[in-house]
Amino acid sequence: MKKLTFRAFLLLLAILMVIPFAGCQETPTPQETDPVTDPAETDPTTDPSTDPETDPETNPEGPNLPDEKFTGTEFTILIRDNEVYLEDIYIKELDAHTTSVQRAVYQRLSDITHTYGVIFDAVTDKSTSEKVSNAAKGQLDVFDLVVDHGRTMFSSAIGNNFYDWNNLPYVDLTAAWWNQEAVEEFSTPGGKLFTMLGDISHMSVGTAFCMFFNKALVEDVEGLASPYDLVRDNQWLFETFEEYVATLDSSLDGDGSGLLETDSFGYGTWYWRGPIQLLYSTGYRVLEWKNDDWKFTLDNDTTNSAAFDMRDLLFHSGSAVMSQTDNYVDLKQAFIDKRVAFMDGQVDEARVFAGSDTSYGVLPWPKYNKRVKEYFSAVDAGTNLYGVMRNTSAENAKRISIVLEAMAYAGHKDVMPLYFDTILSYQYLKDEESIEMLHIIHENLVIDFGYFYSKVSNLFADVATDETLGSLTKALDELEESAREDLYEKWNALDELEDEAA
Repeated sequence: MKKLTFRAFLLLLAILMVIPFAGCQETPTPQETDPVTDPAETDPTTDPSTDPETDPETNPEGPNLPDEKFTGTEFTILIRDNEVYLEDIYIKELDAHTTSVQRAVYQRLSDITHTYGVIFDAVTDKSTSEKVSNAAKGQLDVFDLVVDHGRTMFSSAIGNNFYDWNNLPYVDLTAAWWNQEAVEEFSTPGGKLFTMLGDISHMSVGTAFCMFFNKALVEDVEGLASPYDLVRDNQWLFETFEEYVATLDSSLDGDGSGLLETDSFGYGTWYWRGPIQLLYSTGYRVLEWKNDDWKFTLDNDTTNSAAFDMRDLLFHSGSAVMSQTDNYVDLKQAFIDKRVAFMDGQVDEARVFAGSDTSYGVLPWPKYNKRVKEYFSAVDAGTNLYGVMRNTSAENAKRISIVLEAMAYAGHKDVMPLYFDTILSYQYLKDEESIEMLHIIHENLVIDFGYFYSKVSNLFADVATDETLGSLTKALDELEESAREDLYEKWNALDELEDEAA
């Protein structure tokens, strides 16, 4: 994904201020996604995201695709039965409630149908895994594209169910519309690539972690500097955040019950938000492939310290609360009701607050300490990943690759700019400074194989949220051997298997 410069953003701001927005603001609230863990860098001061100077150049004329027609041929997408993530890729028809982003997704499919003649259809399932496994054992070309939760897709990949994207003839994996960090992170040690991410999916940005804060509550406390200024000055650190949480909590008029439904807190989170994102904010990940071996980088002095700091904040400060899956909605409502000052979320969840009268802002998560160079934000592994069935014929792989490249390019050119520059920036967010923060988040996204694949990826959050557990060192000692075996016997073993059907 080509990164947007702040200068370009300012120009766009001047233009969009005079353009009325299309579509409605309100769309269904996203279901909560699964775990998100792990960034891996032995040097936490190194930026794991793609360097903008090395991003591939965008071809202004688009991808180099043949002038072919597949008139009347169905292009069947197997996708999880989840409204928000289905609409990331497939809109069957328009109605009075269609949003502008949904309309753009619909138009993308319509344009490709007009150009190439394919007719799009979607098959939904609560989990695609069983259908993928059965289809891989059956006849060729049952599904053209599989789309599901990131971890589910990796589970299907290690079952040897997916086609190597390097063998899709018209997919240009170096193009700006495919995420270059995903190419690197999701490839096997031998270079095979079974699932991908890019501008084919606008939710790859929407599921990035961020922090929301109640601006009015901060402004009401004399002497508190603007968090926006702290971010700009590289002073938005975890210890500073803790101080703000304590100060704001003491300024709130809670009932002292400790209950999320009635009390007030300086900070609220959920297991799959702050306790996961803090790991990325240390600059580390869970593991990396280095010198022909898997190295687990999760366990070090910094990450151990961070996990215990989060534990202290959640259980000993008296100013924070951790919701459970079933009352995460209550946390959002408490934030709207100004009973929670800071709250973790995904950037797309700003849609929940956009219709309220709450004065809120968005921030990147604080750096754990001054050694961390950037405000890293993890992309939740619940985002859509994309795969092609292993038993796809060579002729159908050609057709699929044409459609995928056309979809990703149209996402890059039309859908993503609308979603990022208009919907996120000007419908979900309420001030220019939050939009500035959104660009910082976008420019430092982390896509990590360790989180999407490894069972070890949950350890940081486990230790940070469970006082009965010891250190990361102890927790990792109990899992590392089995995790290493899993990586070699399942993931690395894919390199030894024969290529897809001809």
